[in-house]
Amino acid sequence: MEVFDSYYQAIMARVESEVHAINGMFDHQGVKGVGNESVLIDLLCNFLPKKYGVGTGIVVDKSGTQSKQCDIVIFDAVNYPEIFSLTSAKFFPVDFVYATIEVKTTLDSTKTKDAIANIRSAQSLEYIKEEFRHPITEPFTEIKADTPLFLTKSTTPPLGLIFAYSSTTSNFDTFSGWFDPSSDDIGPTHLFALDQGLLVDHPKKGIIKLLMPFVKNDAYINSKDLELIKKNNKEWAEVEGRLMPFSTIAGEKVAVDQAKVLLQFLVMLAELLNQKSLSPNIKVYKNYISEANRTFFTLSEDGELGSFIL
Repeated sequence: MEVFDSYYQAIMARVESEVHAINGMFDHQGVKGVGNESVLIDLLCNFLPKKYGVGTGIVVDKSGTQSKQCDIVIFDAVNYPEIFSLTSAKFFPVDFVYATIEVKTTLDSTKTKDAIANIRSAQSLEYIKEEFRHPITEPFTEIKADTPLFLTKSTTPPLGLIFAYSSTTSNFDTFSGWFDPSSDDIGPTHLFALDQGLLVDHPKKGIIKLLMPFVKNDAYINSKDLELIKKNNKEWAEVEGRLMPFSTIAGEKVAVDQAKVLLQFLVMLAELLNQKSLSPNIKVYKNYISEANRTFFTLSEDGELGSFIL
């Protein structure tokens, strides 16, 4: 497993390098944000299976209702209708969208609320509600006489996640207090911050708080073990050549393993996408082209005009 640990630490080092370069070149927060979105998009394009497309734009439903601008949209790359990407504004029909991700350079309470609102704007769109059969996936050796040949699956709104490169707090409880999804079954389910850890909105257990401390010799690194370094108004420590942020939890400052947070983000995202099903029966011409654009005039043999809707 050490080879995988080293591999993901190398990815984290690459992401940190690109983010620091972007943030050092530009003073404008909007420019930083666009650059940091591009870093994450490139990473997802390399990590996710090719059946997933990764872009940025607006999600739209069959009635023409639009979401807010989404930082990252993960969509069905095989069946996505390219007709929706022929203008400067790229649209993604909600029935082809697996997930939206809001990306924040530096997260705070207000930006968390904004990210939740953006995700909800995509999830509240009118997707086509449909049930369809799906083949079972159990190993052959586990199939019994009463095992069904097909499972019934239902379409659902796009998944929603928030990803932050950093936050304005060094306290894990403060960070977790920002994540307050509503109770009406829509909203982001996961919030990742590289300098804090992971929050999961579990449907039965509520908010699950997962700090990702750096572990060495089966023990986590805290402020008693290392001298802290002040940088960008936050406390850091150099651990094995890597700068790590600290977060306070239960009154103790603990070094956060950013590579571990990034790894969890990538792996959990892949698992969530694998569980999300899109309907195989969506027809762009029928569902996303207005009746006016499907109406034609016909000319009968006796010269009379009539109308015909495809």
